Amino acid sequence: APQVPNQQINVMVEESVKLAKEFSARKWPMLAFLDTHHPDKPEPPYPPHCIAGTGEENLVPALEWLEDDPNVVIKHKDCINGFIGCIQKDGSNAFVDWVKANEIQVVLVAGICTDICVLDFVVTVLSARNHGLIPPLEEVVVYSQGCATFDLPTDIAKSIDGAFPHPQEVTHHMGLYFA
Repeated sequence: APQVPNQQINVMVEESVKLAKEFSARKWPMLAFLDTHHPDKPEPPYPPHCIAGTGEENLVPALEWLEDDPNVVIKHKDCINGFIGCIQKDGSNAFVDWVKANEIQVVLVAGICTDICVLDFVVTVLSARNHGLIPPLEEVVVYSQGCATFDLPTDIAKSIDGAFPHPQEVTHHMGLYFA
């Protein structure tokens, strides 16, 4: 979450908390990705963020309780794409294994950043599903109110080497459209 208050992100967190509590009450399986990057592994064009050990890679306080929920799997990912971030050293995929183990037919996706992490994950999962790589998965649903992205104004982006402006409203809606 950003260091300054942001309405779109506040709504995403509130909706994610409601959704997670409902899933928890029903004892439904949940998988949470935590963006966890390493300082020696840059990801251009994105500026450094969620660097391991800084605290930025942790769940927001309102969702910290997920760490103790027995139906939650937390996966640290070191790239923008959760599906790719789930590839293990042996070539298996923790997300695919989780879907199969829980016999999940519908995945409900919420999170940040709509136009980057959410979009990349959803498009990759749909492609993998379409190629029969994730049985029994049938549907991928993006919960729009549970998604948000960041705002990086032009003047700030110019001061960050390799960064580009990122207008929050436009990029959020583009992410929803393409996902």
